[in-house]
Amino acid sequence: MIMFAIVSILAILAAGLALAYRRFRLHHPSAEGTILYIAIVRDFVRWLVRRVPECLARPAPGGWAAWVKGFPVWRLPLFEKWLLICLYGSFLYLAISGFLFAIFVPRGLYGFPLVLHVFAGAVFAVCLTLIVFLRARRFVFNPGPLSLPGDLESVRRFRIPWGPRDWAKVCFWVFLVAGISLAASALLPMLPWFYYKGQVILFGWHRWSALVSLLAAVAFVDLELFAPRPEAG
Repeated sequence: MIMFAIVSILAILAAGLALAYRRFRLHHPSAEGTILYIAIVRDFVRWLVRRVPECLARPAPGGWAAWVKGFPVWRLPLFEKWLLICLYGSFLYLAISGFLFAIFVPRGLYGFPLVLHVFAGAVFAVCLTLIVFLRARRFVFNPGPLSLPGDLESVRRFRIPWGPRDWAKVCFWVFLVAGISLAASALLPMLPWFYYKGQVILFGWHRWSALVSLLAAVAFVDLELFAPRPEAG
């Protein structure tokens, strides 16, 4: 319990700092030529102290409602739009309720929040399954069809350029695998195959899968949905 809480807090902070540092390097390309690490850390901290209050206090033109309406999800076809909204909404509740109780409540998740957690988990599992069929091909590194005579050779020569878009694809697949692991670790304890020790192992498996899925989701949202653009200064 305590170890999971500590690791979760440190991992979330580390992921946030890593993504923020990526934006800092994008906005300040001159920092790449700096050999003094203390100078880079100093400039990064100054930039972070300035940017965090700006992001929290300054809405987009037209207010927060206009900012939300500007999300690309609203421009999708009706079915795909509401499928993604249900996926995002269910995962958001799962993350907030799960980590809030896991970190700050010694008893863990219980009561009405637990009932909603189970319901949101079912919605998340269904939506994730449909997303695989509808959108997974967009995140394949080589979406072209495979030719059997050259498959082994193409695999041997395959290289990932590791740009932001490619990292977003990696995060998508990590999120997908972690989501399947979340669903499996939630469903298996309901079967009469596991006794107390097995239940404890599955509970821990569920928690660590949730942490991996949260980190992958945060990175994917930053790299794909809110991709930073270079700006002066």
